[in-house]
Amino acid sequence: MSEANTEDVAKNPNDDEFCVGFITVRMYRDILGDCFLLRFPDGQRTVHMLIDFGILQGMPDAKKRARRIMADIASLTKTIDILVVTHEHVDHLSGFYHARDLFEPIEVKELWLAWTEDPRDEQANRLRQGRKAALALLERSYKAFAARGYAAATERSGEVAVPLKSSPLDGLRDVMSFAGVGPGSLGAASDATTANILKALKAKAAVVRYLEPGENAFALAGLAYVQIYVMGPPRDDALLRKSDPSKAKPEVYALSGQSEDEYLLAASVALDDGPDGLDADALRKLKMSLPFGFKNLIALDSKSETIGAQQDRDAQEAFLARYASASEGWRRIDVDWLWAAETIALKLDSDTNNTSVVLGLSIGNGEDRRVLLFPGDAQVGNWLSWSNYVWPRGKKADEEAAVTSDTLLSKTVLYKVGHHASHNATLRDRGLELMTHPELTAMIPVHQEFANTVKHWNMPFPSLLKRLEEKTRGRVIRADRAKDAIKPASGAETEEDGSDWEAFLSNLREVDDAQGAIALEYRLRLP
Repeated sequence: MSEANTEDVAKNPNDDEFCVGFITVRMYRDILGDCFLLRFPDGQRTVHMLIDFGILQGMPDAKKRARRIMADIASLTKTIDILVVTHEHVDHLSGFYHARDLFEPIEVKELWLAWTEDPRDEQANRLRQGRKAALALLERSYKAFAARGYAAATERSGEVAVPLKSSPLDGLRDVMSFAGVGPGSLGAASDATTANILKALKAKAAVVRYLEPGENAFALAGLAYVQIYVMGPPRDDALLRKSDPSKAKPEVYALSGQSEDEYLLAASVALDDGPDGLDADALRKLKMSLPFGFKNLIALDSKSETIGAQQDRDAQEAFLARYASASEGWRRIDVDWLWAAETIALKLDSDTNNTSVVLGLSIGNGEDRRVLLFPGDAQVGNWLSWSNYVWPRGKKADEEAAVTSDTLLSKTVLYKVGHHASHNATLRDRGLELMTHPELTAMIPVHQEFANTVKHWNMPFPSLLKRLEEKTRGRVIRADRAKDAIKPASGAETEEDGSDWEAFLSNLREVDDAQGAIALEYRLRLP
């Protein structure tokens, strides 16, 4: 950008001294969720790019926090030039629902989504149908188990409830909440699901753009100095479903196919509606999948006599009274099969993460190229797919002026750490280790206390956090930490006079609203 243009930036009334002549990235604080507002100077105007806006269900004051965030965004601009929704999860979308009245007057010029959200795309439609079917199955499973007393160690009138030592329904409920469905969902209204939030955003935006991995780089909102590289999600079904690092033991559960474990979940559907309507083959599979306790419970149900073995009713009742007693709980194993539901829910969650839009925002060109990497919650398969692309299309990796994922990673100066720094959302050899730029800085949208103590999730993952601190020499900006909590990795890893660390701190500020801390903002020089 020319000096004249840089001076013109000061005339923009929405820019303060910290922003003049800089690109800024504002990460909203104290939430387990993603919300990033990027501002790019362009003469007398500023291009605003919002990447996601969500808070995980169950966080204290989530709605209040979302409304504060949207109020802050509205104080900066009445126009979002580019809105990016990386994928369909509550912690990336819920804010648009909680603060919908505050968001309503804000203009959205373009909405960017992955190809997986394109209603005209056959592969995308197939994936959506699989997701819809899996969510419906999990919801029915939850309701069926809860109705049968498997959520509490109490007896109910007219039947014997089998108490659980620990309920797998707790974990199932948590995972379902990512999609905004099931117990504890965003709201009673039908528009509270992630699918309906996304539908409303599509209707609001003037233009909806579906991004294709490997498509030719293009300028951001007409800014010549910012080129967008779309790196994911992949088109390869196998990579879309590859969420974890390779193991000797293959993955057991999938959202399609005919594995034995799916017959276990079929039992929950039948228990919801009863065996009526099942053909002989389905009924046989259901009978085989039912655990011992359920076989006997159903035998006592006059509507389900075709399933249970016909035994003496008094003997069954006597047996089940002992079977369900608290003192015999340590013997029972039949409820262990219920964990199949949570495992499939976890797989659904990971597969959705892998559909994340991955953007490399390239600032400048050549040796001075610097990249802002925003991978959503991309997991292993998504990351691995990036090496399949060379830009522009048709180029070979070793040709002059060709750009590869290795090029973009080596030039990355700002990495938005995926999935709140979980264990499987940052690749090692094909990811973080390739980020070798001396200015590398990481931003982690995490709330460790909530993740660890309430959800029992290991976020940020200790070994990943340690390596991030090493690679960045301490330049790790966390949504749950104030600026003064950031320390250099070690004195030996900064310049002798400390000028590089002081320069980093000068480019970072805390942002407050009337109620206190609301965001951390990092600025980057223009090319």
